[in-house]
Amino acid sequence: MVLRKKYLGELLIEAGVITAEQSDKAMQEQKRLGKRLGETLVSLGIITEEVMAKALSAQMGLPFKELRSLSVAPGVLDLVPESLARKHRALPLEINNGRLTIAMSDPLNVFAIDEIKRATRMPVDTVVITESALLRALDQYYSRGEMDEVVKAADAYYPEKEKIVAAAEAMVEDTPIVKLVNTVVTQAVKDRASDIHIEPYEDFIRVRFRIDGKLHDIMKPPKHLHAGIVSRIKILSGMDIAEKRVPQDGRFPINVEGRQFDIRASTLPTHHGEKMVLRLLEKTSGLPQLMLSQLGFSKNVLDSYEKLISMPYGFVLSTGPTGCGKTTTMYSSLRKISAAEKNIVTIEDPIEYNLPNINQVQVNPKAGLTFSSGLRSILRQDPDVIMVGEIRDTETASIATHAALTGHLVLSTLHTNEAVGAIARLIDMGIEPFLITSSLIGVLGQRLIVKICPYCKESYTADEDMLRRVGIKGKALMHGKGCSECRFTGYLGREGLFELLLVTEGIKKLIIEKAPASEIKTQAVKEGFTTMRQEGLMKAAEGITTIEEAMRVTQETEQ
Repeated sequence: MVLRKKYLGELLIEAGVITAEQSDKAMQEQKRLGKRLGETLVSLGIITEEVMAKALSAQMGLPFKELRSLSVAPGVLDLVPESLARKHRALPLEINNGRLTIAMSDPLNVFAIDEIKRATRMPVDTVVITESALLRALDQYYSRGEMDEVVKAADAYYPEKEKIVAAAEAMVEDTPIVKLVNTVVTQAVKDRASDIHIEPYEDFIRVRFRIDGKLHDIMKPPKHLHAGIVSRIKILSGMDIAEKRVPQDGRFPINVEGRQFDIRASTLPTHHGEKMVLRLLEKTSGLPQLMLSQLGFSKNVLDSYEKLISMPYGFVLSTGPTGCGKTTTMYSSLRKISAAEKNIVTIEDPIEYNLPNINQVQVNPKAGLTFSSGLRSILRQDPDVIMVGEIRDTETASIATHAALTGHLVLSTLHTNEAVGAIARLIDMGIEPFLITSSLIGVLGQRLIVKICPYCKESYTADEDMLRRVGIKGKALMHGKGCSECRFTGYLGREGLFELLLVTEGIKKLIIEKAPASEIKTQAVKEGFTTMRQEGLMKAAEGITTIEEAMRVTQETEQ
């Protein structure tokens, strides 16, 4: 017990991780900033959070825990209110033999331990964790509990299905439904979700988040809350809450923990009611700040692509299915080439992010502003670079092609499985092969690939037959064993996977001859083209992703 009353600086000096001079320097800075000593030591770069936590655990004879090894027993969060847990930076973990175990970043805080003892009326044992890991764990576990509480409150407030359906319009401003919708959106932001799915079934509502490209079940509120949730979102999005028979679209802004989001909402009538999908687009940070070098390009592909978009004129396409990151690439490309001497104009549907120093035009079909009509008007605005959100029809493809022929750099996107497929798609749209060869200078094919979770990343010995089949030498590869940080999937975060087709003289000859995509691809490989699968397997060899993920993502492109 005497050790617990020692100061942090003393224990770290005893552990040999800092010197007395470093401790004095940190204490002076601590007084100036008004921070805790541990925070000051880390901010000054004298010590890392992990080294400090491990030194404390060793000196005090307490276990050290990493975030991925934390698990919270059912019901234990109810013992320590969130306000108390956040005040003292303490997370309750489990009860063993009548004793409560808590995780703390500052086990020297005897006042905090005493207060938790009084609140729970239980003796307390402590394990040590880094501060950043503890804060993530508090967000992760208490937010889940908050969601459950909000659902219970709404359920208690509207216990009868008939009442909630009949009063849908009146009750959407009532606190329980408003709080439930806000809590779901806030949790989606904390979980890094790109989309929220709200799906009605016969007896319940299924709420799912799309995280790193995959849907995860989050909660299942009772069915009679569905009308209120949908009505609340419709009002926020400017939709007609009385219309339930046809799909509707809308959008609304929201502020979550100081971050500005634009939420795109859409409804779809289903057998058990209206399904809603909310797409989360961050406005204050995110895409506009991304550099091309941060997207996942290999060095060779990045160098070639940057040369393409630096050309004074020509047609550059980005291809891939919906949700593969084409918009991210386009915006990052514009950010790369944006300069004071260039007039850059875009036409988009919708404008997902506002870009500085670039003129962005929103498509408005009701007012007669389509991609094709807008593109015609843009050409009269003396542009240097034009970005067309998507080539959807023959007229837009034709105007974009002619714009590239008349001294403009044109960037756009097209829905095809692979880069080579863009040529056949343009021909199908009615663009003559000689126009394609005169305007098209490159096609970027892309996908999003899931990265191995850095918190539970480990090496393993791969199967020799698999390595031989995919052409990777050596056995030591990486995978994620699964932890609470990655929801036990082994993957966390995504990055781009790219292939770049350069329209060389050899490729032009095949286009004029209307050669099939397979011949064009064979010729491109001879000239140094690296397929998306090869790029994916290189990422697996580098320990960025797994072989299984690389094969899964590139399955369509290799058929």
